Amino acid sequence: MPTRSTRDELLCRKRELHLRIGRSRRRIDGRLRATKDCTRELLSWRTYVVRYPGWALMAVLGAGMAASSAFRPARMSRWLGCALTSQAFGGFQRQLSGELRRLWSDSTPE
Repeated sequence: MPTRSTRDELLCRKRELHLRIGRSRRRIDGRLRATKDCTRELLSWRTYVVRYPGWALMAVLGAGMAASSAFRPARMSRWLGCALTSQAFGGFQRQLSGELRRLWSDSTPE
């Protein structure tokens, strides 16, 4: 049968472990919440329109020109529209990959 001092020591250690587990859980929950917020922001089209209005305008212009060529078969407008769209989405891809790298490096533990 454990003595009174041993029991007190065990209870104190148990409390410390519970506190440490609680701090770890809160830290992990905070990181998960921050990652979810960043993910939600990265998946929103509004984010990219606000951050990169030039790329967004170029993508919309290119998509509109490519779509308008269906009604009016003009090779030049179709080519220009497709070129603008692919250029804009290439810029989006570079920016998105940079954001994902930043998000990954922010979410890794120190």
